[in-house]
Amino acid sequence: MPDVVFSRGTWMPSVLDDDGELLLRVVGGADALHGPRTFTVAVTPEHAEVVRTSVRRHLLLYAALLPLCYDAGIGGPWDEGAAAALLDPVLLGTPQEVDETLRRARVDRRTLVAHHVSLRLLKARRYYEAAQSATAESDWARVRKHLGV
Repeated sequence: MPDVVFSRGTWMPSVLDDDGELLLRVVGGADALHGPRTFTVAVTPEHAEVVRTSVRRHLLLYAALLPLCYDAGIGGPWDEGAAAALLDPVLLGTPQEVDETLRRARVDRRTLVAHHVSLRLLKARRYYEAAQSATAESDWARVRKHLGV
């Protein structure tokens, strides 16, 4: 069983050590029995360090990975190649590279809203700057208010 190296709680991705291999574990979607589905992608020590030290980049990566989890549905495989392709630009790229990558990818905007990103900057698709105010704690009432439900 892999050891948890770093975690910001239940839902945000965690870094695991699986016999010397670092993995990012993402919880997203549900299985056929309505339990949470988890997915992993290999990461480097540099990726793991950024996940540990930057709430902003951690959250942006999470929001970009969630649609891949949803695409996997209740039992299908997730696109590990697409997940791996997000790691360098989101975790190690310049702010401009982060924004360019997220503008091309599908992003779970509800997650960003729940984690207190700037709504004005999010609307302008300035993800990196919008996430400057991001918090590790989510506020789903903020999402409901933002969506008017």
